[in-house]
Amino acid sequence: MTSRGRIAVGAVVLALVVGGTGAVVGLLVGSDSGGSGVPATAGTPCDVTEVAAQVFPSLVTITVQGAGGSGTGSGSVLDTQGNILTNDHVIETADAGGITVDFARGHARVPARIVGRDPATDLAVIGVAPDAVTLTPIAVGESAALVVGQPVVAAGSPLGLTGTITSGTVSALNRYIDVGQGQAPATLINAIQTDAAINPGNSGGPLTDCAGRQVGVNSAGAQAPGTGGGGSIGLNFAIPMDFARSVADQLVRTGRAGHPTIGVLAVTVTAEMATATGLPRGALVEQVVTGLGAGRAGIGPGDVITRIGTATVTSVDQMLVAVRGYDPGDSAQVGYVRNGSQSTTTIVVGGQ
Repeated sequence: MTSRGRIAVGAVVLALVVGGTGAVVGLLVGSDSGGSGVPATAGTPCDVTEVAAQVFPSLVTITVQGAGGSGTGSGSVLDTQGNILTNDHVIETADAGGITVDFARGHARVPARIVGRDPATDLAVIGVAPDAVTLTPIAVGESAALVVGQPVVAAGSPLGLTGTITSGTVSALNRYIDVGQGQAPATLINAIQTDAAINPGNSGGPLTDCAGRQVGVNSAGAQAPGTGGGGSIGLNFAIPMDFARSVADQLVRTGRAGHPTIGVLAVTVTAEMATATGLPRGALVEQVVTGLGAGRAGIGPGDVITRIGTATVTSVDQMLVAVRGYDPGDSAQVGYVRNGSQSTTTIVVGGQ
């Protein structure tokens, strides 16, 4: 993997470490906010021993061989058909036949193939023959229900050390992390920030709640400049599982992921924000992309999107997942609030 540069984050310049080989990429943090809803495990301590017992049967180490070198990453079993969720950057350098999987509680060096890749969101699905191994799908939680301060657990194979568990809390939500460059843009959508250690090799592994349900895909860890790519400094990022699962479902069905869009950059109006500002729960529009659906329909900065089609929107993740239910060119009825008044408009969904 190659270096992809770095940019300023507030007053601090950080490098972002991803992948099995510890490549350094750019870090762009957008607006953040608290979570929505309170899951059953929020506010209670994690029994990490129990979480490990739940997660390990679904955890894998991914080894990649390619012309650009070799490396390791992590993943989680999605289903009994042999589909495994990971990061795209974990497997992007693999040659044909160059991927093998070691199960944390099972077979080793199982050949795997690429089912589908989505470099734009840094997600991928690989597959193993379902009759070759015992498959235990990971339990899936709701990332939209995460709250800041909630305990979480990260699992994976940092530096090739298989079956590693670290724990911490949700430090922030709705981070926009730019991990692309030039002609290969990639963004971690509304990333979960956590101080649970994520190091090279953890990428693609599960971030779970205290019930062992996957709520994120561990993807990147920040490093202060001049540290030489050392260990975790407590600034780590995961892709929300609500979004990751919607992409994975497309990859399993078709081998690729489309990117329908309504052309807005938004942040979640959390319960705390709603109480403080009087805004409704939803996706608060910060920017509108000129020429795309939302802008053409008259939606602008300051509007709060609360519904797309029949789906209620209380977070940006929910908005993104709802939009993914449409194909480019489809029309969607969008409910939004402006200055306290509820309105509805029709938006033509675009593609990218």
